[in-house]
Amino acid sequence: MTNKENTVFTKEVNTAKFWVKQELEYKHLPILPEHVEEILFLQGRTAWTYQYADLKVIPKKASTKISFIISALLKKEFHTLVERHRFKFIATSVYYPETQKLEINEITAC
Repeated sequence: MTNKENTVFTKEVNTAKFWVKQELEYKHLPILPEHVEEILFLQGRTAWTYQYADLKVIPKKASTKISFIISALLKKEFHTLVERHRFKFIATSVYYPETQKLEINEITAC
């Protein structure tokens, strides 16, 4: 694999991580009380930290499949607001190099 291909894959993996993280925050993770969410938004912060594991990049002819495990951990300062503090998901995305389109195929809870 050339350096140029590695750079493209690194960029697309980081893009996939970003969009999966966005979707998790808006669709899969518990919502904190509105005043807390508002303060975090105004400070440019989030209540969650993320860890990634088991990255798989499978290049195909017309696309590249990217899958990884993502763990969302609630920061300690917010533990009193939500009962469950840790969530784990498997995310699968597909990148189409010709159109430079990234599509999130699936996010599944583990």
